[in-house]
Amino acid sequence: MAGRQGIREVKNLAKLTPMMQQYMEIKERYKDSILLFRLGDFYEMFFSDAEIASKELEITLTGRDCGLEERAPMCGVPYHAVNTYISRLIAKGYKVAICDQIEDPATAKGIVKRDVTRVITPGTVIDPAMLDEKKNNYLMAVYCQQVYFGIAVADVSTGEFYATQITWGSSVAKLIDEISRYKPSEIITNMELKNRPEYKPMFIDYLKIEPSVLGDELFSLNASHEKLMEVFGENPFTAKSKTSVSAASNNFELAQCASGALVSYLESTQKVDLKHIEKVQLYKIEQYMMLDSASRRSLEITETMRDSRKKGSLLWVMDKTTTSMGGRKLRHWLEQPLLDVDEINMRLDAVSELKDSFMVRSELMELLKGVYDIERLTSKLVYGNINARDLLAIKASLSRLPYVKELIQELKSGLNSQIYERLDLLEDLRDLIEAAIHEDAPLSVKEGGIIKDGYDQKVDEYRKAAIEGKTWISELEAEERERTGIKSLKIRYNDNFGYYIEITKANIPQAPEDYVRKQTLVNSERYTMDKLKGLEDTILGAEKKVVQREYDLFCEIRDIASRHVKRLKTSADCISTLDVLCSLAEVADRNQYVRPAVYEGGVI
Repeated sequence: MAGRQGIREVKNLAKLTPMMQQYMEIKERYKDSILLFRLGDFYEMFFSDAEIASKELEITLTGRDCGLEERAPMCGVPYHAVNTYISRLIAKGYKVAICDQIEDPATAKGIVKRDVTRVITPGTVIDPAMLDEKKNNYLMAVYCQQVYFGIAVADVSTGEFYATQITWGSSVAKLIDEISRYKPSEIITNMELKNRPEYKPMFIDYLKIEPSVLGDELFSLNASHEKLMEVFGENPFTAKSKTSVSAASNNFELAQCASGALVSYLESTQKVDLKHIEKVQLYKIEQYMMLDSASRRSLEITETMRDSRKKGSLLWVMDKTTTSMGGRKLRHWLEQPLLDVDEINMRLDAVSELKDSFMVRSELMELLKGVYDIERLTSKLVYGNINARDLLAIKASLSRLPYVKELIQELKSGLNSQIYERLDLLEDLRDLIEAAIHEDAPLSVKEGGIIKDGYDQKVDEYRKAAIEGKTWISELEAEERERTGIKSLKIRYNDNFGYYIEITKANIPQAPEDYVRKQTLVNSERYTMDKLKGLEDTILGAEKKVVQREYDLFCEIRDIASRHVKRLKTSADCISTLDVLCSLAEVADRNQYVRPAVYEGGVI
């Protein structure tokens, strides 16, 4: 019923209230998503979305007048708790479109302008509370052309982006193997794949995931070339410096088509500059050890066969990482074993050096415990939803880096030396956050208490006025008691009336002529006067101004920090690699593992 009602309303927009017309016009563009429509302090859902959300979230279904005879089904959630409800909807496989107010309601003329600011899907979640901290959340694009496939994979919470293609051998089986390796939470594809006879048994029955089909125009070679040029400034598939293999010499057209479509999908859902995705890491499948999906399960690399748990798996044995970033990288290394002997020995050299350097390794592992998830914090920077406490977490992490760099200075192996050279301490960003952000800053960025005393002259002046205002009110109250002779006279405040002088009924005859009546109560009268009005304007004006000034300064600091995304990601990569190397060295030392001798031709 709700679905039919919703369709009818689209055809009869003129009969709806202006606000509901706005809702339906936006919903028409996001038919495949549950639309969360911001109204005051709530996100509301209407019609069929409301009925679905009411059932899935177990919240009360109500109604709202919409201009028709029947009330529109409605349910809502508080804006400050919306992430909890979104995560529950995403876990059940729904897409969620967030529709926010894009102008200030206080200055809006007529209906407040609203639009969708982000679409959240299973593969585009960035909120750390909705993610496994030591596991990537991959979104995959598969481009099917006859019996061959282009593959692109991204984790928007970390900025990783990989691409390859399958154009030889048992291509369908190899596609399943790649999907099994990444375990994406969402797949997008072109129509040709859905029309293949293997589609249902492969995706629905075996992989238990149903891809979303995008328009073929997004996968075209020309469209993908233009999109990649637009985002990266050049086409990564023709720029050797941006890829791990030479794309130009290997004609990676299918991978390019998948990558272009994936970037287009991310732009349409995330609605932000994807600057935290710096490059496409192009690889050939034959660069890494080929493991089919059955072998992966049997080997129990990341989870056990019986109950799909980490405990009891190879990852469980090897994971002594102390950072979320390191945990994800170790998982990636285990899922994608190297074949290149030089790369293998480079890793083994670094692990051996750390295994033999007990004190250095122990101090490093202790230091890394204080490093937060810089990768995902960087993504929050890009999305503009970082808060002051997140900035403090970045500062705390950066504060550890000088000690880390000092410790690894004496390490000589190639990989450890590379980490030393690449590790950016970002002292300028650390010092900015240290100078500006208060250690006890609240979660909300619009309530004040964020900026330190001494950082900004205007903030200090407003705070002084707000604090001293309380003293001014107390002094005025004492003066008026003395002047009027009314010992019970009080100056109070509430949100509706501001500051007022309160006099009991018995003392009303003693009220001076310059008192102006403000409100009559059963047992008292409330007044104001010119001097009190002046103080009120000064105090309340200062309180509002300091909050706005702090928010403006926070936005400036956030924007400055966002300019350092590339540097942050470089240091995050260094730390995660070092964390994995320390973990492997720790496991080798504890279990008395012996370094294998690895030679060309696969001889160990």
